[in-house]
Formats: sequence, C-alpha cells, structure tokens
Amino acid sequence: MPDRFGPRGVIALMIPLQNANMQPEYEALRPAGINNQIFRFTLEVADRVPDAVLRAIEGTLGCWPDMVVVGNSVEMRVWTPDQHAAYRAKLQEKIGDVPLVTATDATVGALKTIGAKRIAVISPMSDTYSKSVRDYYRTVGFDVPYHAGLQVKKPQDIIKIGYAEARDAFQKLDHDDVDTFLHVGGALGIIDMLEDLEKEFGRPIVSVNASTYWYALRKLGITDPLPGYGQLLQMAAISE
Repeated sequence: MPDRFGPRGVIALMIPLQNANMQPEYEALRPAGINNQIFRFTLEVADRVPDAVLRAIEGTLGCWPDMVVVGNSVEMRVWTPDQHAAYRAKLQEKIGDVPLVTATDATVGALKTIGAKRIAVISPMSDTYSKSVRDYYRTVGFDVPYHAGLQVKKPQDIIKIGYAEARDAFQKLDHDDVDTFLHVGGALGIIDMLEDLEKEFGRPIVSVNASTYWYALRKLGITDPLPGYGQLLQMAAISE
C-alpha cells in the first residue's frame, strides 16, 4: 500500500543475493513517490533458483507492497513458456492478490512495445545461456538469428564489465537484419550505457533491469518518462 516514503506506490523487488548492481540500477530508475523495497534470494545452485524464489517471495508481503517484481531471467536456463506460466502461477499463489511482474513478463512485453520482430540476444556468461534465451524467444514469436555471451567465467566478475566490453559485445551482433537488441542476465548492469549504445548502433535495446522496472511502473499506472535510459523508458504504455 502507498506509504509516507512511497505515496505513489511500494514496489517489492526480488533480486539475487549475489547481484550487487541491480539494487542501485532500480534505485536510479525510481521516480519520485515510489518506495523500492529490496528482497534477496540465492543463486548459488543455478538449477534451484526457481525454488529459492518460491521460498523467499512471501517475505515481500511484510512491506505491504503494491507490486512484487521478480527480477531474474528464468529463460537463461532451458525453460519453456508453459514452464514460465506454471512457475508464475505458483509465485502468484504465494502472494495472493498482490500484482506480480517477472523479468520475463517484462522483456517480452518490452519487445512487443518496441515493435521488435528480429532480435539479437546478449547475455553475460556462456553461449549456453544465450542459446536457451534464443530458444525461448523463438517460441514466443520472435526471430532470433544471432546470440552471444560475454563469456564471463565467475559471476562476481560480471559487475566489472565496463562500457568498452559491453560495446564490443553489441558490435559483434550488429547485423543489418536485426531491428532490436535484447540483453538478459540482470547481473550485467548497463542501464547507464543504454542511451549511448542505442545512438551508436541505431537500434533500441531491451535490457532486462531497465525493462523490468519500466514494465512494473506502467502496470502500476505510472507513466513518467525516465530520460537517459534509452527509447523504451520514454514510452508511456505497454503494447502487448
């Protein structure tokens, strides 16, 4: 429910324990009148992340949120839309009537809002993760001819990726037949790079942390433009 620190709404944000960039990125995007509350779950065993989120999500109700956001990209593992729908239903059951947004909801919604048809996928770790993402987005209706991972070996090193390395990764996917870039893997913090990258490559970038927060705000009915973070965050409404 709205409170003194969030008269326009309280958003409970579930993020991985190990991802040190996500909290400051969400806070950078926060418009006046929104209260961000952070809750964490562990990523130590990748195959058990959905279970970790399910165990932790009820804790978000302690801050009386107007929305709960689950910020990890489940499609980075072998995952189908039907699995996501079933997982989402379990999450919703845990929090009752409180509205729920997942990162996957948001990136799909953002791609549709941008008008994406043919996308290139980038993720921070190995190509195995990018292939899983490719397969997921093909299943939900997008052409995905190109994908790449930054090949970061240790999760704790992802936060060290700077502009030059991110730019090089996007450049490798800079093909004329792609209309949109998709970045998944919230540990790669690039929201402050989005505007410059979009200008250089001449295409919109749907980046998971930015699109997740944008999507949550729009679902709350908050249409403030968020300048400085790329094309998507200027858009007032979701097109799905």
